Amino acid sequence: MNVTTTAAGTPVGRSWNLRGLSVISFAHGVSDFYSGIVPFAIFLVLSHDRVSPGFQGAFVFLWYLTSSIVQPLFGAYTDRYGKWWFLPSAVALTTVSICLATATSSLLGLAACIVAGGFGSAIMHPEAGKYSAMLSGDRRAGGISIFQIGGQIGYSIGPAAIALAYARYGGNGSLLLLIPGVVAVAALFVLMRRVDRSATRAHAGARANAAPRAEKTDRAGIGLLVASTSLRYFVSAAFMTYLPNLLVGRGESIPEAGQVVTAFLLVSSLGLFAGGSLSDRFGAVPVSIAALVAAVPFLLGFFWLPGPPALAALLFASVLLAVQNAPGVALVQAMLPENLGTALGLMNGVAFGAGSGLVAVLGAAVASAGPAAALESVSVAPLLAAFAYVVARPRLRNLTI
Repeated sequence: MNVTTTAAGTPVGRSWNLRGLSVISFAHGVSDFYSGIVPFAIFLVLSHDRVSPGFQGAFVFLWYLTSSIVQPLFGAYTDRYGKWWFLPSAVALTTVSICLATATSSLLGLAACIVAGGFGSAIMHPEAGKYSAMLSGDRRAGGISIFQIGGQIGYSIGPAAIALAYARYGGNGSLLLLIPGVVAVAALFVLMRRVDRSATRAHAGARANAAPRAEKTDRAGIGLLVASTSLRYFVSAAFMTYLPNLLVGRGESIPEAGQVVTAFLLVSSLGLFAGGSLSDRFGAVPVSIAALVAAVPFLLGFFWLPGPPALAALLFASVLLAVQNAPGVALVQAMLPENLGTALGLMNGVAFGAGSGLVAVLGAAVASAGPAAALESVSVAPLLAAFAYVVARPRLRNLTI
């Protein structure tokens, strides 16, 4: 890890605010809990109205467009005009909108809820990423990983929660999920004032002691990191999306397939934590390259090994794929020190949207060649993601994260 020094050459220590980071991680978890409900909500409403499954993809794209792809735009705005109340307000918007989405009986109402909830998510992510960077001190990647773990856990739990609520209470069951959301948002409104003060003080001190800023933004370097993250997310999302097709085709039940997907999502939290910790100690670039390359044999092992060893290989691959997440965000934020929210939007929004688009394209390969062949071919994509880091490495040597 690089250490910022003063003009006299003495090290500048920047504190790690775990309490503040925990609040941001909690906010991310609450927002992504409701984001995780969206695909299920779309399925429920369209199934109830007997609408063609073709519309399902259109609604899912509408969600990705409003929640992910536009994130850099919101990030640029909040970098200049952001207020402490933006984050809890954004979480509130997503919470209310998505709970109403499942209860609506109108396709127009569903679209309106998706757009409103998506904008809430698009505002929350850059804001939360900005605060995470400001509160992380000299352990930028570690702080980003704390923020990301909260979101990953929330996103993993959301589908199970809405499925249970729907099974017991029908379409209106989602309205019950408003209760924990309202309580969480109220807590965030109380906590964020103090977090904002701490983050502002820490960031002001870091800027005062920071090394001189580069005159030009390295757009090519940022592009390589965004491309790498897009490929990495494409692999994870492809397995998350098409594992049920593969497992059910092999004779597994739908609940069993669902359990595998949930496990695949949950264990990635270990990779998020490891990526932050290892990058702060050994450097973001070498850790990212090593993890991406190492993921490939484990992904292929899922297809080549029998029974339990195959499942173990898949889960370990999920851990390795997640390692690159936090260090990638930390690197881009270091390249855009005055635009921390925009940086998060690029890595979390644009990369997420691009990866999701590739998953949609992969659907044609799944339909023609089958899920096993399609996913096995995807398993080598992390090598391309690692190569992007190799090409970008000379540009990243002088960054302080």
